Amino acid sequence: MHKKLKRFIKHRILHIDDTPRRIALGVAIGLFVAWTPLIGFHIPIALVVTFFFKANKFAALICVWASNAFTVIPVYYPNYLLGRTVLTLLHTEPKLAPSEVAELFENFFSINSMSANLFSSEFWHQLIDFLLQIGVELFIGGFLIGGIVSVTAYFGTYHLVVWYRKKHPHRRLPLQ
Repeated sequence: MHKKLKRFIKHRILHIDDTPRRIALGVAIGLFVAWTPLIGFHIPIALVVTFFFKANKFAALICVWASNAFTVIPVYYPNYLLGRTVLTLLHTEPKLAPSEVAELFENFFSINSMSANLFSSEFWHQLIDFLLQIGVELFIGGFLIGGIVSVTAYFGTYHLVVWYRKKHPHRRLPLQ
């Protein structure tokens, strides 16, 4: 594992002063929300969901950033592909050809487009148009992949925090 990633996990996740369950739940919620195509609303959604599930808000906010300007294509394109596959299995014809979808992703998620227009009304109109064209596929794929990622992350994080705290008992953080 890369040194910076190990350090990040150690100091940003494992040292959170909370129970392993709440930390793991925060990580899972943050990652699940990150996989939804609700760009611009991830943070408020994660905060509301963590409040209702009594999860760690800090862990959720860290993990929401798994979806950012640099990771949108690797996160959302597989969501689209899975959602399109599910809809095809349900005998629903896709609206766009694969080449049109690739062009749509390339145009909307270009670094210049995302960073320059994020706070403009043009960006939000483009986002709405993008979601109207392939939003159903993105939501279906996002819920499925996000569900798998978040469940895996919950159990992995929970066991990692418990293991770390047993190995480093001087931290004296709760294990429950």
